[in-house]
Amino acid sequence: MSKLLNQLTSPESVLAAIRECDESGREEFLRRYGYKHSRNYLLHHNGQVYDSKAIAGVAYGKQHGVALKASEFSGGEATVIPCLRRLGFVAGKNEHPATQLVRGKTYFRKDLIALFGGQLQAGIWTPKEFNAVFIFSGESGKLYGYYDGWTQSGVFRYTGEGQLDDMTFTNGNRAIRDHRQDGKDLLLFEDLGKGKGVRYEGLFDFASWDEVEALDKDKKLRKTIVFNLVPVNTAASVSADDLVAQPDLVPLSLDQLRVLAYAAGASGASPENSGDAKKSWYKRSETVKRYVLARAAGTCEACLLPAPFTKKDGSPYLEPHHTKRLSDEGPDHPAWVGAICPNCHRRIHSGADGAAWNEELQGRLRELER
Repeated sequence: MSKLLNQLTSPESVLAAIRECDESGREEFLRRYGYKHSRNYLLHHNGQVYDSKAIAGVAYGKQHGVALKASEFSGGEATVIPCLRRLGFVAGKNEHPATQLVRGKTYFRKDLIALFGGQLQAGIWTPKEFNAVFIFSGESGKLYGYYDGWTQSGVFRYTGEGQLDDMTFTNGNRAIRDHRQDGKDLLLFEDLGKGKGVRYEGLFDFASWDEVEALDKDKKLRKTIVFNLVPVNTAASVSADDLVAQPDLVPLSLDQLRVLAYAAGASGASPENSGDAKKSWYKRSETVKRYVLARAAGTCEACLLPAPFTKKDGSPYLEPHHTKRLSDEGPDHPAWVGAICPNCHRRIHSGADGAAWNEELQGRLRELER
């Protein structure tokens, strides 16, 4: 812990800093004292969230007369968080958005921005602090040629961003297309209308895209990008049976499986229709699973112990785990997917040392795929 923060011993001073933040507003408070947002580490108080480092630095000033500058001490788990906890406050690391948000629950954009960052009006958010892309879909998009919604095959059709001229794979559109390559999850929200908030629909995976002609904001015909998105689960909510690849139908060598897996993990191409998109997505996902299970050869790639049991077909039971994203479904780069036992899988998602265990697995996978 910083020596300066050792001198912050007054809970009342922390409360005074919180009151000043409430009275002046978060942005003005940060500007006044020269701090940036600290969304990775938050202070929770009376149902609100606060920038932990800024509150601690200003609280020091409330107690000792002069607030600390941001450059005078470091924030995070080793300094600010234990200081605030020592004084009786709830503070800690801000976890991945998908572990906090509840599917089907309504949120307001301003609250999502406070927690994770983003842009109030934008349809696609790419908060820099988290491995996530926020996607917002709603009726208002029809004014700009956006027609989103579900297909009968269970694919969500989402129109990319850009109100004028042809859409291109830049900014938010690129973020959706390359989310697996960037190690980010897609989180979809349905806009319920002005003042009604947005409903969280869950995690999705990019399957493919189509080029569709539609009118832009000025009623001119242009080319739009329509993404085919497939809903996915995590190890915390999906049945373990859903995570295991089917037995090999055609015997292939490990090298052959590896070549197919790398091809399957690449960004999706434009299919003939959205029905083909889901079939192609599942097929590519199975190809990656098939390879990582063969690579593991019956041994958990996390704890290095044999699979806990064999399946009815006699093959060892292991579960594919995506180490760079919360989702455990969909095609991905083989170097980011490990075949692990159910115990290690739950440990990574729910254990106190889950993040460290996941990092260790990532290092092992890099060595295997080098």
